[in-house]
Amino acid sequence: MKKVSKNSKWLFILVSLPILVFLQYFLFKFGVLSPIVRGIELKVVNGDYVTDIDEYTIKLNDKVKLSSGDYICIPSYAKKPDIWFNVLDSKNILEIKGNELIGKKEGISTIGVMKNQRVLRKVNIRVIDPKVEDITYSVDNNLKYVGDSATITSEVKVDYDKFKEKEKVFYESSNEDVIKIDDNKIKAVGVGSAKVYIKSKDMVETLKYNIQAKIAEISISSTIEVGLEKSKKLKPDIITMPVGLKHPKIRYELVENKLGVDRNISLDKNTGVITGIKEGKEKIRIICGEKEKIVTIKVSKESVTSNKVENIKALYEIVDGKLLVKLSWDYINDVNEYYIYLKNNSLNYPDFNLYDSIKVQKDKMDSNTVYKNIEIDLINGKIPDISIYVAGKTKYGMTNPSNTINIKPIDEDIQNVEVKNLKASIDSNNNLATLTWDKLDIKNVKYSIYVKNNLNQDEGFTLLESNIESNKYTIKLSDENVDLEVYVKANKDDKYSKHSNIEIIKRKVSDEDVDIEEPVINQ
Repeated sequence: MKKVSKNSKWLFILVSLPILVFLQYFLFKFGVLSPIVRGIELKVVNGDYVTDIDEYTIKLNDKVKLSSGDYICIPSYAKKPDIWFNVLDSKNILEIKGNELIGKKEGISTIGVMKNQRVLRKVNIRVIDPKVEDITYSVDNNLKYVGDSATITSEVKVDYDKFKEKEKVFYESSNEDVIKIDDNKIKAVGVGSAKVYIKSKDMVETLKYNIQAKIAEISISSTIEVGLEKSKKLKPDIITMPVGLKHPKIRYELVENKLGVDRNISLDKNTGVITGIKEGKEKIRIICGEKEKIVTIKVSKESVTSNKVENIKALYEIVDGKLLVKLSWDYINDVNEYYIYLKNNSLNYPDFNLYDSIKVQKDKMDSNTVYKNIEIDLINGKIPDISIYVAGKTKYGMTNPSNTINIKPIDEDIQNVEVKNLKASIDSNNNLATLTWDKLDIKNVKYSIYVKNNLNQDEGFTLLESNIESNKYTIKLSDENVDLEVYVKANKDDKYSKHSNIEIIKRKVSDEDVDIEEPVINQ
Protein backbone atom coordinates (compact mmCIF):
# COMPACT_ATOMS: atom_id res chain seq x y z
CA MET A 1 0.00 0.00 0.00
CA LYS A 2 2.82 2.44 0.85
CA LYS A 3 4.56 1.62 -2.36
CA VAL A 4 1.54 2.74 -4.39
CA SER A 5 1.35 6.08 -2.54
CA LYS A 6 4.98 6.84 -3.19
CA ASN A 7 4.64 6.19 -6.87
CA SER A 8 1.58 8.43 -7.00
CA LYS A 9 3.49 11.24 -5.36
CA TRP A 10 6.23 11.09 -7.90
CA LEU A 11 3.71 10.89 -10.64
CA PHE A 12 2.00 14.00 -9.31
CA ILE A 13 5.30 15.90 -9.22
CA LEU A 14 6.20 14.82 -12.72
CA VAL A 15 2.83 15.89 -14.02
CA SER A 16 2.65 19.20 -12.05
CA LEU A 17 6.12 20.47 -12.87
CA PRO A 18 5.49 21.07 -16.61
CA ILE A 19 2.15 22.59 -15.74
CA LEU A 20 3.75 25.04 -13.32
CA VAL A 21 6.47 25.97 -15.82
CA PHE A 22 3.91 26.48 -18.52
CA LEU A 23 1.67 28.48 -16.17
CA GLN A 24 4.41 30.88 -14.97
CA TYR A 25 5.47 31.42 -18.59
CA PHE A 26 2.02 32.67 -19.47
CA LEU A 27 1.75 34.70 -16.28
CA PHE A 28 5.00 36.56 -17.13
CA LYS A 29 4.24 36.65 -20.84
CA PHE A 30 0.90 38.39 -20.39
CA GLY A 31 2.03 40.66 -17.58
CA VAL A 32 0.21 39.02 -14.70
CA LEU A 33 3.54 38.63 -12.98
CA SER A 34 6.02 41.52 -13.07
CA PRO A 35 9.59 40.69 -14.12
CA ILE A 36 12.77 41.69 -12.35
CA VAL A 37 14.38 44.71 -14.08
CA ARG A 38 18.14 45.07 -14.30
CA GLY A 39 20.32 47.80 -15.86
CA ILE A 40 17.69 50.58 -15.77
CA GLU A 41 19.06 54.12 -16.32
CA LEU A 42 17.64 57.66 -16.50
CA LYS A 43 19.24 59.77 -19.23
CA VAL A 44 18.55 62.85 -21.34
CA VAL A 45 19.24 61.68 -24.89
CA ASN A 46 17.91 64.30 -27.29
CA GLY A 47 17.80 68.10 -27.20
CA ASP A 48 20.09 70.86 -25.98
CA TYR A 49 21.39 69.91 -22.56
CA VAL A 50 24.55 69.89 -20.47
CA THR A 51 25.65 66.83 -18.46
CA ASP A 52 27.22 67.52 -15.07
CA ILE A 53 28.41 65.03 -12.45
CA ASP A 54 25.09 64.42 -10.76
CA GLU A 55 22.59 66.43 -12.79
CA TYR A 56 21.50 67.63 -16.21
CA THR A 57 21.11 71.29 -17.15
CA ILE A 58 18.48 72.38 -19.69
CA LYS A 59 17.21 75.73 -20.99
CA LEU A 60 14.01 77.35 -19.84
CA ASN A 61 11.08 76.42 -22.12
CA ASP A 62 13.24 73.96 -24.09
CA LYS A 63 12.11 70.37 -24.68
CA VAL A 64 14.41 67.34 -24.29
CA LYS A 65 13.85 63.59 -24.62
CA LEU A 66 14.25 61.12 -21.72
CA SER A 67 15.47 57.52 -21.97
CA SER A 68 15.42 54.62 -19.51
CA GLY A 69 18.45 52.98 -21.19
CA ASP A 70 18.85 49.41 -22.51
CA TYR A 71 17.56 47.60 -19.43
CA ILE A 72 16.83 43.81 -19.27
CA CYS A 73 13.93 41.86 -17.82
CA ILE A 74 14.19 38.61 -15.93
CA PRO A 75 12.84 36.31 -17.24
CA SER A 76 13.56 37.53 -20.74
CA TYR A 77 10.25 36.33 -22.12
CA ALA A 78 8.26 38.39 -19.64
CA LYS A 79 6.12 41.26 -20.89
CA LYS A 80 7.90 44.60 -20.71
CA PRO A 81 6.92 46.34 -17.49
CA ASP A 82 5.25 49.78 -17.39
CA ILE A 83 8.31 52.02 -17.19
CA TRP A 84 7.48 55.75 -17.00
CA PHE A 85 8.94 59.07 -15.99
CA ASN A 86 7.72 61.26 -13.16
CA VAL A 87 8.58 64.53 -11.43
CA LEU A 88 9.34 63.64 -7.82
CA ASP A 89 8.62 67.04 -6.25
CA SER A 90 5.95 69.72 -6.37
CA LYS A 91 8.12 72.72 -7.27
CA ASN A 92 6.40 73.05 -10.67
CA ILE A 93 9.80 73.56 -12.31
CA LEU A 94 9.47 70.65 -14.74
CA GLU A 95 6.72 69.08 -16.78
CA ILE A 96 6.81 65.61 -18.33
CA LYS A 97 4.67 64.55 -21.28
CA GLY A 98 5.43 60.93 -22.20
CA ASN A 99 9.19 60.88 -22.60
CA GLU A 100 9.43 64.63 -23.23
CA LEU A 101 10.74 66.93 -20.51
CA ILE A 102 10.03 70.69 -20.47
CA GLY A 103 11.64 73.31 -18.25
CA LYS A 104 8.86 75.61 -17.05
CA LYS A 105 10.80 77.89 -14.70
CA GLU A 106 14.30 78.31 -13.37
CA GLY A 107 15.46 76.09 -10.50
CA ILE A 108 16.42 72.51 -9.61
CA SER A 109 13.98 69.61 -9.57
CA THR A 110 14.19 65.80 -9.42
CA ILE A 111 12.72 63.29 -11.83
CA GLY A 112 12.57 59.51 -11.59
CA VAL A 113 12.08 56.53 -13.82
CA MET A 114 9.22 54.50 -12.39
CA LYS A 115 8.09 50.90 -12.43
CA ASN A 116 4.50 51.03 -11.33
CA GLN A 117 4.78 53.27 -8.25
CA ARG A 118 8.35 52.32 -7.45
CA VAL A 119 11.26 54.67 -8.21
CA LEU A 120 14.00 52.71 -9.96
CA ARG A 121 16.37 55.61 -10.73
CA LYS A 122 16.30 59.35 -10.16
CA VAL A 123 18.30 62.37 -11.28
CA ASN A 124 18.39 66.15 -10.68
CA ILE A 125 17.51 68.56 -13.47
CA ARG A 126 18.62 72.20 -13.38
CA VAL A 127 16.63 74.69 -15.49
CA ILE A 128 18.31 77.97 -16.35
CA ASP A 129 17.51 80.95 -18.56
CA PRO A 130 20.84 82.28 -19.87
CA LYS A 131 21.03 86.06 -19.55
CA VAL A 132 22.24 88.04 -22.56
CA GLU A 133 25.20 90.16 -21.53
CA ASP A 134 26.23 91.60 -24.88
CA ILE A 135 25.48 91.52 -28.63
CA THR A 136 28.38 92.05 -30.99
CA TYR A 137 27.65 92.56 -34.66
CA SER A 138 29.22 93.62 -37.93
CA VAL A 139 27.72 94.85 -41.22
CA ASP A 140 29.67 94.09 -44.38
CA ASN A 141 28.44 97.11 -46.34
CA ASN A 142 27.17 100.62 -45.67
CA LEU A 143 23.61 101.33 -46.79
CA LYS A 144 23.33 104.81 -48.28
CA TYR A 145 21.40 104.58 -51.55
CA VAL A 146 18.28 102.80 -52.70
CA GLY A 147 19.37 99.37 -53.96
CA ASP A 148 22.27 98.95 -51.52
CA SER A 149 22.32 95.71 -49.52
CA ALA A 150 24.36 94.24 -46.68
CA THR A 151 24.70 91.20 -44.44
CA ILE A 152 24.67 91.41 -40.66
CA THR A 153 26.77 88.97 -38.61
CA SER A 154 25.89 88.82 -34.92
CA GLU A 155 27.14 87.00 -31.83
CA VAL A 156 25.45 86.91 -28.45
CA LYS A 157 27.39 86.67 -25.18
CA VAL A 158 25.46 85.05 -22.31
CA ASP A 159 26.23 84.32 -18.65
CA TYR A 160 25.95 80.53 -19.26
CA ASP A 161 27.38 79.42 -22.59
CA LYS A 162 27.68 75.63 -22.31
CA PHE A 163 24.68 74.86 -24.50
CA LYS A 164 25.27 73.73 -28.07
CA GLU A 165 22.58 76.01 -29.47
CA LYS A 166 23.45 79.68 -29.19
CA GLU A 167 20.92 82.35 -28.29
CA LYS A 168 18.91 83.41 -31.32
CA VAL A 169 19.19 86.86 -32.85
CA PHE A 170 16.25 88.56 -34.54
CA TYR A 171 16.35 91.49 -36.96
CA GLU A 172 13.55 94.01 -37.38
CA SER A 173 13.08 97.12 -39.54
CA SER A 174 11.29 100.19 -38.21
CA ASN A 175 10.17 101.14 -41.74
CA GLU A 176 9.85 98.40 -44.36
CA ASP A 177 9.17 101.02 -47.05
CA VAL A 178 12.80 102.07 -46.60
CA ILE A 179 14.63 98.93 -45.43
CA LYS A 180 13.54 95.33 -45.78
CA ILE A 181 15.09 92.37 -43.97
CA ASP A 182 15.31 88.76 -45.11
CA ASP A 183 16.99 86.57 -42.49
CA ASN A 184 20.21 88.51 -41.83
CA LYS A 185 20.19 90.30 -45.19
CA ILE A 186 19.14 93.97 -45.22
CA LYS A 187 18.30 95.98 -48.33
CA ALA A 188 17.47 99.64 -48.94
CA VAL A 189 14.25 99.73 -50.96
CA GLY A 190 13.07 103.33 -50.58
CA VAL A 191 14.05 106.89 -49.67
CA GLY A 192 13.79 107.91 -46.03
CA SER A 193 14.97 107.07 -42.53
CA ALA A 194 14.78 103.68 -40.86
CA LYS A 195 16.26 101.76 -37.96
CA VAL A 196 17.35 98.14 -37.90
CA TYR A 197 16.91 96.49 -34.50
CA ILE A 198 19.18 93.58 -33.53
CA LYS A 199 17.36 91.72 -30.75
CA SER A 200 18.18 88.84 -28.44
CA LYS A 201 15.83 88.43 -25.49
CA ASP A 202 15.75 91.75 -23.62
CA MET A 203 18.83 93.26 -25.26
CA VAL A 204 18.50 95.44 -28.37
CA GLU A 205 21.14 97.07 -30.54
CA THR A 206 20.11 99.69 -33.11
CA LEU A 207 21.45 100.65 -36.53
CA LYS A 208 20.29 103.96 -38.00
CA TYR A 209 20.05 104.59 -41.73
CA ASN A 210 19.15 107.59 -43.86
CA ILE A 211 18.61 106.25 -47.37
CA GLN A 212 18.87 108.57 -50.35
CA ALA A 213 18.21 108.26 -54.04
CA LYS A 214 21.35 107.90 -56.09
CA ILE A 215 21.58 110.81 -58.51
CA ALA A 216 22.24 109.80 -62.11
CA GLU A 217 22.15 113.28 -63.63
CA ILE A 218 21.38 116.95 -62.99
CA SER A 219 19.68 118.13 -66.18
CA ILE A 220 19.52 121.86 -66.87
CA SER A 221 20.67 124.22 -69.62
CA SER A 222 24.38 125.03 -69.40
CA THR A 223 23.59 128.73 -69.99
CA ILE A 224 20.62 130.51 -68.44
CA GLU A 225 19.59 134.06 -69.17
CA VAL A 226 18.06 136.48 -66.68
CA GLY A 227 17.02 140.08 -67.18
CA LEU A 228 18.62 142.99 -65.43
CA GLU A 229 16.88 143.53 -62.08
CA LYS A 230 14.75 140.47 -62.85
CA SER A 231 14.55 137.29 -60.79
CA LYS A 232 14.29 133.67 -61.86
CA LYS A 233 14.17 130.39 -60.02
CA LEU A 234 16.52 127.69 -61.27
CA LYS A 235 14.66 124.46 -61.88
CA PRO A 236 17.08 121.61 -62.54
CA ASP A 237 15.59 118.24 -63.46
CA ILE A 238 17.02 115.68 -61.03
CA ILE A 239 17.19 112.18 -62.54
CA THR A 240 17.50 109.45 -59.93
CA MET A 241 18.52 105.83 -60.23
CA PRO A 242 16.08 104.07 -60.12
CA VAL A 243 14.02 106.75 -61.85
CA GLY A 244 11.25 108.60 -60.03
CA LEU A 245 12.60 108.57 -56.48
CA LYS A 246 12.52 111.57 -54.17
CA HIS A 247 15.90 113.25 -54.49
CA PRO A 248 17.96 114.94 -51.75
CA LYS A 249 17.75 118.66 -51.22
CA ILE A 250 19.27 120.75 -54.02
CA ARG A 251 21.96 123.22 -52.99
CA TYR A 252 23.26 126.21 -54.96
CA GLU A 253 26.52 128.11 -54.62
CA LEU A 254 28.47 130.76 -56.49
CA VAL A 255 31.60 129.37 -58.15
CA GLU A 256 33.83 132.42 -58.59
CA ASN A 257 35.38 134.41 -55.77
CA LYS A 258 34.29 138.01 -56.30
CA LEU A 259 33.65 141.03 -54.19
CA GLY A 260 30.00 141.87 -53.71
CA VAL A 261 30.26 144.95 -55.92
CA ASP A 262 31.66 142.83 -58.76
CA ARG A 263 28.84 140.30 -58.71
CA ASN A 264 26.51 140.11 -61.71
CA ILE A 265 23.80 138.24 -59.79
CA SER A 266 22.54 137.60 -56.31
CA LEU A 267 21.71 134.01 -55.34
CA ASP A 268 19.43 132.47 -52.73
CA LYS A 269 21.41 129.33 -51.90
CA ASN A 270 18.39 127.53 -50.49
CA THR A 271 15.78 128.22 -53.18
CA GLY A 272 17.95 128.72 -56.28
CA VAL A 273 16.42 132.12 -57.07
CA ILE A 274 18.80 134.34 -59.02
CA THR A 275 18.46 138.09 -59.58
CA GLY A 276 20.31 140.06 -62.28
CA ILE A 277 22.37 142.88 -60.72
CA LYS A 278 24.41 144.05 -63.67
CA GLU A 279 25.09 142.88 -67.20
CA GLY A 280 27.61 140.09 -67.57
CA LYS A 281 28.09 136.43 -66.70
CA GLU A 282 28.34 134.47 -63.46
CA LYS A 283 28.75 130.77 -62.74
CA ILE A 284 26.65 128.76 -60.28
CA ARG A 285 27.27 125.26 -58.97
CA ILE A 286 24.15 123.11 -58.51
CA ILE A 287 24.63 120.22 -56.05
CA CYS A 288 22.33 117.28 -55.36
CA GLY A 289 23.61 114.25 -53.51
CA GLU A 290 27.08 113.50 -54.86
CA LYS A 291 26.38 115.02 -58.26
CA GLU A 292 27.02 118.61 -59.25
CA LYS A 293 26.73 120.75 -62.37
CA ILE A 294 28.02 124.21 -63.16
CA VAL A 295 25.84 126.56 -65.21
CA THR A 296 26.54 130.01 -66.60
CA ILE A 297 24.10 132.82 -65.82
CA LYS A 298 23.93 135.55 -68.45
CA VAL A 299 22.49 138.89 -67.29
CA SER A 300 20.98 140.99 -70.10
CA LYS A 301 18.96 144.19 -70.20
CA GLU A 302 16.13 142.35 -71.89
CA SER A 303 15.89 138.61 -71.32
CA VAL A 304 13.50 136.35 -73.16
CA THR A 305 13.67 133.87 -70.28
CA SER A 306 12.25 136.50 -67.93
CA ASN A 307 8.95 136.31 -69.77
CA LYS A 308 6.12 134.26 -68.39
CA VAL A 309 3.74 131.98 -70.26
CA GLU A 310 0.41 133.77 -69.94
CA ASN A 311 -3.29 132.93 -70.29
CA ILE A 312 -3.01 129.17 -70.04
CA LYS A 313 -6.40 127.47 -70.43
CA ALA A 314 -7.65 123.89 -70.56
CA LEU A 315 -10.76 122.28 -71.99
CA TYR A 316 -11.19 118.56 -71.45
CA GLU A 317 -13.45 115.62 -72.21
CA ILE A 318 -13.32 111.84 -72.20
CA VAL A 319 -12.70 110.42 -75.69
CA ASP A 320 -12.19 106.70 -76.41
CA GLY A 321 -11.42 105.88 -72.79
CA LYS A 322 -8.84 108.67 -72.41
CA LEU A 323 -8.94 112.15 -70.94
CA LEU A 324 -8.36 114.54 -73.86
CA VAL A 325 -7.03 117.89 -72.59
CA LYS A 326 -6.99 120.81 -75.04
CA LEU A 327 -4.41 123.31 -73.81
CA SER A 328 -3.84 126.85 -75.08
CA TRP A 329 -1.60 129.77 -74.06
CA ASP A 330 -0.13 133.00 -75.43
CA TYR A 331 2.87 132.81 -77.75
CA ILE A 332 6.07 134.51 -76.47
CA ASN A 333 8.11 136.30 -79.12
CA ASP A 334 11.18 134.31 -80.18
CA VAL A 335 10.20 131.31 -78.02
CA ASN A 336 9.36 128.50 -80.41
CA GLU A 337 9.40 125.47 -78.11
CA TYR A 338 7.26 124.83 -75.03
CA TYR A 339 7.41 122.11 -72.37
CA ILE A 340 4.26 120.81 -70.67
CA TYR A 341 4.73 119.65 -67.07
CA LEU A 342 2.18 117.45 -65.30
CA LYS A 343 1.68 116.13 -61.78
CA ASN A 344 -0.81 113.31 -61.22
CA ASN A 345 -2.22 113.97 -57.74
CA SER A 346 -4.46 110.89 -57.92
CA LEU A 347 -1.30 108.71 -58.06
CA ASN A 348 0.35 110.75 -55.26
CA TYR A 349 3.18 111.96 -57.50
CA PRO A 350 5.27 114.36 -55.37
CA ASP A 351 6.67 116.47 -58.23
CA PHE A 352 5.87 117.78 -61.68
CA ASN A 353 7.40 115.81 -64.55
CA LEU A 354 7.89 116.70 -68.20
CA TYR A 355 4.86 115.19 -69.96
CA ASP A 356 4.96 116.55 -73.52
CA SER A 357 6.36 119.36 -75.67
CA ILE A 358 5.56 121.28 -78.83
CA LYS A 359 7.62 123.21 -81.37
CA VAL A 360 5.93 126.07 -83.24
CA GLN A 361 6.74 128.33 -86.19
CA LYS A 362 5.45 131.85 -85.77
CA ASP A 363 4.97 132.43 -89.50
CA LYS A 364 2.65 129.41 -89.73
CA MET A 365 0.46 130.35 -86.76
CA ASP A 366 -3.03 131.74 -87.42
CA SER A 367 -3.08 133.70 -84.15
CA ASN A 368 -0.90 134.56 -81.20
CA THR A 369 -2.17 131.48 -79.34
CA VAL A 370 -0.38 128.14 -79.07
CA TYR A 371 -2.60 125.02 -79.02
CA LYS A 372 -1.63 121.54 -77.84
CA ASN A 373 -3.73 118.44 -77.12
CA ILE A 374 -2.56 115.83 -74.63
CA GLU A 375 -4.07 112.50 -73.59
CA ILE A 376 -4.07 111.20 -70.03
CA ASP A 377 -5.07 107.76 -68.75
CA LEU A 378 -8.24 107.56 -66.69
CA ILE A 379 -8.10 106.07 -63.20
CA ASN A 380 -10.75 103.41 -62.64
CA GLY A 381 -12.66 104.90 -65.55
CA LYS A 382 -12.76 108.37 -63.95
CA ILE A 383 -11.02 111.69 -64.54
CA PRO A 384 -7.84 111.90 -62.43
CA ASP A 385 -6.82 114.84 -60.24
CA ILE A 386 -4.00 116.49 -62.20
CA SER A 387 -2.03 119.76 -62.22
CA ILE A 388 -0.43 121.24 -65.35
CA TYR A 389 1.83 124.16 -66.20
CA VAL A 390 3.75 125.23 -69.33
CA ALA A 391 7.18 126.85 -69.73
CA GLY A 392 8.99 128.07 -72.83
CA LYS A 393 12.42 126.64 -73.76
CA THR A 394 15.15 128.88 -75.16
CA LYS A 395 18.87 128.47 -75.75
CA TYR A 396 19.37 130.40 -72.52
CA GLY A 397 17.11 128.20 -70.44
CA MET A 398 13.46 128.06 -69.55
CA THR A 399 11.08 131.01 -69.35
CA ASN A 400 9.06 131.62 -66.24
CA PRO A 401 6.31 129.01 -66.03
CA SER A 402 2.64 129.66 -66.52
CA ASN A 403 0.15 129.58 -63.72
CA THR A 404 -0.79 126.05 -62.68
CA ILE A 405 -4.18 124.79 -63.81
CA ASN A 406 -5.94 121.94 -62.05
CA ILE A 407 -8.33 119.34 -63.40
CA LYS A 408 -10.34 117.66 -60.69
CA PRO A 409 -12.34 114.43 -60.76
CA ILE A 410 -16.05 114.89 -61.33
CA ASP A 411 -18.02 113.42 -58.46
CA GLU A 412 -21.38 112.41 -59.93
CA ASP A 413 -22.67 111.48 -56.47
CA ILE A 414 -24.31 114.77 -55.58
CA GLN A 415 -24.46 113.83 -51.90
CA ASN A 416 -20.66 114.12 -51.71
CA VAL A 417 -20.42 117.67 -53.10
CA GLU A 418 -21.12 121.11 -51.68
CA VAL A 419 -22.44 124.29 -53.24
CA LYS A 420 -19.70 126.88 -52.82
CA ASN A 421 -19.24 130.68 -52.80
CA LEU A 422 -22.82 131.78 -52.17
CA LYS A 423 -22.90 135.58 -52.29
CA ALA A 424 -25.69 138.15 -51.98
CA SER A 425 -26.02 141.72 -53.23
CA ILE A 426 -28.90 144.10 -52.51
CA ASP A 427 -30.53 146.64 -54.79
CA SER A 428 -32.05 149.00 -52.21
CA ASN A 429 -33.83 151.13 -54.78
CA ASN A 430 -35.78 148.19 -56.14
CA ASN A 431 -35.97 146.15 -52.92
CA LEU A 432 -34.17 143.18 -54.47
CA ALA A 433 -31.51 140.75 -53.20
CA THR A 434 -29.58 138.82 -55.84
CA LEU A 435 -27.95 135.50 -54.95
CA THR A 436 -25.11 133.92 -56.96
CA TRP A 437 -23.07 130.74 -56.39
CA ASP A 438 -20.60 128.48 -58.17
CA LYS A 439 -22.22 126.13 -60.63
CA LEU A 440 -21.61 122.42 -60.06
CA ASP A 441 -19.97 120.43 -62.85
CA ILE A 442 -22.78 117.84 -62.85
CA LYS A 443 -25.26 117.47 -65.68
CA ASN A 444 -28.98 118.20 -65.16
CA VAL A 445 -28.48 119.54 -61.66
CA LYS A 446 -30.99 121.96 -60.13
CA TYR A 447 -30.86 124.21 -57.09
CA SER A 448 -33.09 124.97 -54.11
CA ILE A 449 -33.00 128.04 -51.85
CA TYR A 450 -33.74 127.87 -48.14
CA VAL A 451 -34.39 130.90 -45.96
CA LYS A 452 -34.85 131.75 -42.28
CA ASN A 453 -36.50 135.00 -41.21
CA ASN A 454 -34.88 136.14 -37.97
CA LEU A 455 -37.41 138.98 -37.53
CA ASN A 456 -40.14 136.33 -37.25
CA GLN A 457 -37.90 134.33 -34.90
CA ASP A 458 -38.07 131.29 -37.18
CA GLU A 459 -36.51 128.23 -35.58
CA GLY A 460 -35.35 126.68 -38.81
CA PHE A 461 -34.94 127.14 -42.53
CA THR A 462 -37.84 126.74 -44.96
CA LEU A 463 -37.84 126.14 -48.70
CA LEU A 464 -38.13 129.40 -50.65
CA GLU A 465 -37.71 128.13 -54.22
CA SER A 466 -36.75 124.85 -55.94
CA ASN A 467 -35.88 123.51 -59.40
CA ILE A 468 -33.70 126.51 -60.23
CA GLU A 469 -31.57 125.69 -63.27
CA SER A 470 -29.13 128.64 -63.22
CA ASN A 471 -26.72 129.69 -60.49
CA LYS A 472 -28.43 133.02 -59.94
CA TYR A 473 -31.67 133.96 -58.18
CA THR A 474 -33.35 137.24 -57.18
CA ILE A 475 -35.41 137.62 -54.00
CA LYS A 476 -38.07 140.33 -53.74
CA LEU A 477 -37.69 142.11 -50.38
CA SER A 478 -40.39 143.83 -48.40
CA ASP A 479 -40.35 147.57 -47.76
CA GLU A 480 -39.74 146.93 -44.08
CA ASN A 481 -36.69 145.84 -42.15
CA VAL A 482 -35.03 142.67 -43.43
CA ASP A 483 -33.00 140.08 -41.48
CA LEU A 484 -32.66 136.85 -43.47
CA GLU A 485 -30.32 133.88 -43.49
CA VAL A 486 -30.06 132.02 -46.79
CA TYR A 487 -28.33 128.93 -48.12
CA VAL A 488 -28.47 126.88 -51.35
CA LYS A 489 -28.59 123.15 -52.01
CA ALA A 490 -28.20 121.29 -55.30
CA ASN A 491 -30.43 118.35 -56.17
CA LYS A 492 -30.63 115.63 -58.80
CA ASP A 493 -32.75 112.47 -58.94
CA ASP A 494 -34.24 113.22 -55.50
CA LYS A 495 -30.78 113.42 -53.93
CA TYR A 496 -29.38 116.59 -52.36
CA SER A 497 -25.89 118.02 -51.98
CA LYS A 498 -24.43 119.51 -48.83
CA HIS A 499 -25.68 123.05 -48.34
CA SER A 500 -23.65 126.12 -49.15
CA ASN A 501 -22.27 128.67 -46.76
CA ILE A 502 -24.99 130.69 -45.05
CA GLU A 503 -25.34 134.25 -46.30
CA ILE A 504 -26.95 136.91 -44.08
CA ILE A 505 -29.09 139.63 -45.70
CA LYS A 506 -29.85 142.44 -43.28
CA ARG A 507 -31.39 145.85 -43.93
CA LYS A 508 -33.07 148.63 -41.96
CA VAL A 509 -35.45 150.85 -43.90
CA SER A 510 -33.93 153.93 -42.29
CA ASP A 511 -30.47 153.10 -43.53
CA GLU A 512 -29.28 154.35 -46.88
CA ASP A 513 -26.60 151.73 -47.05
CA VAL A 514 -27.35 148.05 -46.75
CA ASP A 515 -25.05 145.76 -44.86
CA ILE A 516 -24.20 142.25 -46.05
CA GLU A 517 -22.35 140.38 -43.34
CA GLU A 518 -19.55 137.96 -43.94
CA PRO A 519 -20.69 134.38 -44.63
CA VAL A 520 -20.89 132.17 -41.55
CA ILE A 521 -19.47 128.70 -41.28
CA ASN A 522 -21.68 125.84 -42.49
CA GLN A 523 -23.88 124.36 -39.85
